[in-house]
Amino acid sequence: MFAKQLGMQNYRKTLYQNYYSTHSGKSDKAVQLQHFNQQVRYFKREFKQQLPADKQITILDVGCGTGSLIQALNEMGYANTTGIDLSEEQVAMAHEFGVTSVAQADLHDFLASSNAKFDVIFAVDLIEHLTKDELVDFLTRLKDGLNDGGKVVFRTPNMDTPLASVFAFADFTHEVFLNKSSAMQIMQATGYTHVEVTEGIVFIENPVKELMRKLGWSMTKFCLKLQLFFTARTWDEVVFTPNIVISGKK
Repeated sequence: MFAKQLGMQNYRKTLYQNYYSTHSGKSDKAVQLQHFNQQVRYFKREFKQQLPADKQITILDVGCGTGSLIQALNEMGYANTTGIDLSEEQVAMAHEFGVTSVAQADLHDFLASSNAKFDVIFAVDLIEHLTKDELVDFLTRLKDGLNDGGKVVFRTPNMDTPLASVFAFADFTHEVFLNKSSAMQIMQATGYTHVEVTEGIVFIENPVKELMRKLGWSMTKFCLKLQLFFTARTWDEVVFTPNIVISGKK
């Protein structure tokens, strides 16, 4: 997580100390491994379109947690990967799962000490944990850590989705809530170009349930578009999925 240099608030000390086990409720090792492997499969689906063809690029995952995204990237052939996280618990779990390129580190200290530049920087399910001031500082620091032409990729809850509170308020540590318009605004204000806000993955691995989900989701989106039409608004600038994926270039 990203809060050390700005002064970690008391609730953050309490919640982040054992964030994975207390938030996710996964104390059983077998369940933890199952969850890790599922995340790897999902990340491959979700982010393959965000990655360039060059497998030699350098990639940083900020707030990498248990290293599931790093593992997904490695399995896709991207070997020059580094993950950092403030949680000692999650870094230890990443190492236990065999993800060795993960370290316990603060973003500011890491970039200052390594002087490294990256081609792609991920921050998945992280920016919603920052205050508005922290988010602006975070985006600025990430841009400084990119090579020219490099890009950032974020995933965060989407406030335009149906039942948005289920996702936005499921975690007590969430601070900032975005939709496509506000995501575009903050990215452009902090100097990113080629900003895109797209749908996050919506997928059930069970094929029968996935077919039912697809049919239901198509009807849901149609009804949502009708609602926007009835209020004299356009759906061109609206994303409906529970998560949005935000990307931008330096």
